[in-house]
Amino acid sequence: MPVTVEGRILYRIGEALAAASLSRATYFRWIKDGRIRDTQFKDRNGRRVFTDEELSELKREAGKLIEGPQFPLRFGGANG
Repeated sequence: MPVTVEGRILYRIGEALAAASLSRATYFRWIKDGRIRDTQFKDRNGRRVFTDEELSELKREAGKLIEGPQFPLRFGGANG
């Protein structure tokens, strides 16, 4: 459940990753690789929290994952 701080809606890391269907390992690898930026806010315990904009960015990037082949696969001889 998101929290509101000073009028800003913030999502905990578990909520954000679940919404983007992304694992923690993938999220931290993407940060390390520079594929996405780290969150700009952390809670008082040092845990990441996501703004609406950061959550949208995370979902967009996760949506780029390839679900299947980008070209038709052909098996067998000359006839297909």
